[in-house]
Amino acid sequence: MRRLTAYVVCGSILAGSAGTVVGTGGLASAQPAKGAAAAFDRVREVISNRFKDEKLVDDPDQNFASMLIAMNEELIFLSKTQLEYGGDRQLRDIAQRFHDEPQKQIDEIKQWQVRSRETAYKAQPDQPPPGSGPLDKQAAAAPALAPVSGTPAPSLTDTPAPAKAARTESAKATPLVSGTVKKLDEATGKVTLDHERIPNVDMDAMTMAYKVQDTGFLKGLKVGDKVRFSADEINGQVTVTRIQKAK
Repeated sequence: MRRLTAYVVCGSILAGSAGTVVGTGGLASAQPAKGAAAAFDRVREVISNRFKDEKLVDDPDQNFASMLIAMNEELIFLSKTQLEYGGDRQLRDIAQRFHDEPQKQIDEIKQWQVRSRETAYKAQPDQPPPGSGPLDKQAAAAPALAPVSGTPAPSLTDTPAPAKAARTESAKATPLVSGTVKKLDEATGKVTLDHERIPNVDMDAMTMAYKVQDTGFLKGLKVGDKVRFSADEINGQVTVTRIQKAK
């Protein structure tokens, strides 16, 4: 895989000369818009939840790939918000580059993810096996932590009938978008979806874990399923309000 660290070392780009904004419809001279504080607060919340919900596996390469995709997708989201609300030309030029270029890395990493799942895939020469690093050995030597007991949160399936009816009507009012199930976590009531843009919440196409409004939504789903779903912002968090297998 070619160079994948351009956006980790953000300082090198910030130090470069400002480029030319492309495709912004003359917004380079725009002044800061009203509502910017709320928009950036939402960006911060989405980014925080995205990395907090990212599930890790025993393969460091897969972890690196999935987290790098997440980082680049959130960088696009952040840059889009700056292009919409920011007024400083130099920062908008930088935001434009951060908006346009990460998609190349995302595509490259997703191609590697596909290859890595093929039967004939082989690790690169001199690549140590997963779990053989010094931190892995240190973790293996440490005593296992006892699970923390607690009372599970009440299931959304226990919602009274009137509330369910209101929720159903709200879900019908939101558009259905296409996605692919990447992970399921019934314990936390979350589903990770690789999805197209969700227009009603202004969420770009990305791979992200979402809370479901009803844990019953997850029954019958499995990783790899093509789905159609709707989402809405509930209590400040983007939540899946309806999901069904694509026909």
